Amino acid sequence: MILSGYFFYVHNIIIFVIIRFKIMRYLLILLLFISCGEIAETAPEVKQNKETTFNPATSRMVLKGEALQLSTGWEAYQTFITELENFDHTTAAAKRLTTAINDMTVSIPEDISSQPVKSRLKVLETRIKSYHALLTHNAYSSTEQQKRYDQLIIGLDEFKIQMMEVYAQQKSKENLLKNLEEMELELEENDTINL
Repeated sequence: MILSGYFFYVHNIIIFVIIRFKIMRYLLILLLFISCGEIAETAPEVKQNKETTFNPATSRMVLKGEALQLSTGWEAYQTFITELENFDHTTAAAKRLTTAINDMTVSIPEDISSQPVKSRLKVLETRIKSYHALLTHNAYSSTEQQKRYDQLIIGLDEFKIQMMEVYAQQKSKENLLKNLEEMELELEENDTINL
């Protein structure tokens, strides 16, 4: 609205000047043609290579024992692993991976719901979102893509280690309690013998 009023005002001034000044008339007409002419500018075309131009890393950490049993029953984790195995490095696949990690964050089993596990899961979530953000850009280098994907896989391995660490700590506590009970029984036996 404001711009249309402004152009109407400028147009009236130009007409007044053209009528009053004969020499300036031709210059103003020339100026109007030059300034109002539209130059068709095309946006620079950036080609994004949809093919993976790097060797994607794979997780080297394998869950064992109770952590493996827990992971097979954790549906959100299994969905995440399936999405990662079928990952084709497109923005749509990265979005699905982001959704899967969000589901994992919401559904952490009570057995491993400790602060270290939650922290590692948050790191993994951040790295996945960072990779997704990279894929949404028009132009990025394959070295940057390689670097961010490798960081994602390292985050996954660290998360798996932390899951197994929870069970290792629980087992260590159980062994410590068992040893303390045995030592207490041993001391009681020695006390009764000495009496």
